[in-house]
Amino acid sequence: MPQNHYNIELNQGDTLSLNLTVKESNGSLKSLTGYTAAMQLRPSYDSNTITESLSTANGEISINTTSSTVSLNLSATRTAGIKVDMNAGMPPRTRYVYDLELSDADDNVSKLMYGEVIVYGEVTR
Repeated sequence: MPQNHYNIELNQGDTLSLNLTVKESNGSLKSLTGYTAAMQLRPSYDSNTITESLSTANGEISINTTSSTVSLNLSATRTAGIKVDMNAGMPPRTRYVYDLELSDADDNVSKLMYGEVIVYGEVTR
């Protein structure tokens, strides 16, 4: 399995906060100067429906060029709005897919990570 495959479990109504340190293949920190990032959640890879969209443009992804970190932040209000199939067993959950891409100033795109997001239903609202 590729190294950048990472599954995320999330409770509906919780804040999603994830910090990633980006390194070159030799282990040194990657220079992220001039980079932007974007991430989308969809019901499936071939779906045209975007469940959530995070980016440096909308402020839900930030890039720290000093520490070579990419930080994702999705508020509890936003995750509360992600649909969960309440009939999908116990606990209720829905599976989504995502990928996180970095783009440099020349529009070269590379996939930083990808995988599934399992969102579990919220009871206390």
